Amino acid sequence: MKFNPFRPNSIASSDLFQGRKEEMLLIEQSLFQTKNGNPQHFLVEGERGLGKSSLFLMVEQQASGKIPLRNSEKVNFIVINIELDSTQTFFEILKTIAADFKRALSERDGIKKLASGVWDFLSNWEILGVRYHKMDENLIQPYEILNELVVNFERVIKQAQSEIDGILILIDEADRPSEKASLGELIKLLTEKLSKRGCDQVVIGMTGQPGLIAKLKASHESSSRIFSVLTLKPLSDDENKAVVLSGLRKANQINKEQTTIDNEALKLISQLSEGYPHFLQEFASKAFEKDVDGRICIEDVKEGAFGVHGALKQLGHKYFNELYFTQIGSDEYRRVLQAMSQFSDSWVNGEKIKNEITIKDTTLNNALQALKTRNIIIPNPGHIGEFRLPTKSFAAWIKAFYMLDEEPFTGNYAEPENEQGTGE
Repeated sequence: MKFNPFRPNSIASSDLFQGRKEEMLLIEQSLFQTKNGNPQHFLVEGERGLGKSSLFLMVEQQASGKIPLRNSEKVNFIVINIELDSTQTFFEILKTIAADFKRALSERDGIKKLASGVWDFLSNWEILGVRYHKMDENLIQPYEILNELVVNFERVIKQAQSEIDGILILIDEADRPSEKASLGELIKLLTEKLSKRGCDQVVIGMTGQPGLIAKLKASHESSSRIFSVLTLKPLSDDENKAVVLSGLRKANQINKEQTTIDNEALKLISQLSEGYPHFLQEFASKAFEKDVDGRICIEDVKEGAFGVHGALKQLGHKYFNELYFTQIGSDEYRRVLQAMSQFSDSWVNGEKIKNEITIKDTTLNNALQALKTRNIIIPNPGHIGEFRLPTKSFAAWIKAFYMLDEEPFTGNYAEPENEQGTGE
């Protein structure tokens, strides 16, 4: 048995965190500005698997003073860190923020004593699971709750100003609640009420998939203007390799048997991942598992990627089986997706696809129509005959199948459907 440092099924720890220098610099500046009374809220948007949650873990550790900023300076914020889901309402989002506010205070005995009135208020608040004047949730006015929350943020900052630099509210998976939850309105009201009370040491950070900004605007047109928007992109080749090497350093600190990696193997892991941190962790983890001689070689990477329980199958189960296997029974249609993957998520037309693969015009047209109907590809509303894959990560996963000229996995996920070529 040996310790495997790679974590494809969880948030990456700070010792495996690499890259994101521009994003971290902007967020660190935001914390510094908020500490000095000029809050600068930030929103991180990006596809699944790009490491948004891992980025927020690093931000939480920096903001709470566990690790220094990149200029070696330390800050000390109370950090409220929540993750939203699709079922939450306006009221329940407030409830979640308040509950984690209580949790954060409970970990700071000194601050809890300084702000005892706030602690007493939170401990007796019904929405935290105790009681709120024995009132039914439907009778509780969310805006009154929001007002009380703002008042108590202000109290903590004033009463504990010698101990803390401010309050950071991190909201992960903010794209999940429906538009009816009015998250944009909640954020707009919260920041306005804080500003009117002169409470200028509270900052909000938010993550979500593409489309989050539109969802915020749906409930309050100007809510997105509150934020500096950061769009996460895939890691660079050098950053990919740095993640793998930092993982091996950690493994070698724990395991008696030391592990090295060949340059070609390291290069292949980077290529297969296409810069997606989750993919990178998956490919590296499987290659590490396959190694038996303390030297990860290119064959270990191939076997780890394409094996029966390999990385490609694991990623498929988590993200892409529905799009690539369950809804498609024709290998010809999959070849169209393969050709489109060479262009990532850029717009392509039939001619570009035919430059990548040999396919009859009728088959191509039927494929594009069927894939569009099933929402597997997206049509360009401004240009008839142009389409793209829904995400870069889907393209990266498809490309990985064909990178080594291996046969893709077919028939293992679902019974093939009968493609009639009808263009339905």
